[in-house]
Amino acid sequence: MTRRFMKAALVATALLAAAPAGAGGRFGVTITAENREERRAISRFLKFYAAGSAAAQVIQNGSGNGAAIAQSGKGNRTVVSQQGNDHSATVYQRGRGNRLGVFQFGQGTDVNVTQSGKRGATLVFTGGW
Repeated sequence: MTRRFMKAALVATALLAAAPAGAGGRFGVTITAENREERRAISRFLKFYAAGSAAAQVIQNGSGNGAAIAQSGKGNRTVVSQQGNDHSATVYQRGRGNRLGVFQFGQGTDVNVTQSGKRGATLVFTGGW
């Protein structure tokens, strides 16, 4: 993994851990691969996290969560993980060989992502309190 990718992942993790419980609000961090090595790291992370090879997977723990995934093209993979309550995610991928992960924590976040082209890789982290 490149240093830039590692720094971005560490910042996202730190922000998630440091969010004050009673303040009320939202934040988000998006990491987009800029080279083959970063794309490979994102792809492996998504495969490991979802523990499978499904083209689209939604993992929800909590209540009031909703997710929609639409994909066209060949070889795309999407994982949406919602932990907490009242999250909403809409993901649309078109093209070929794209990788996309949306991770929502806490409560009340809303993510709408479109990824097109070929061999793109993006991770989106959001948190709400």
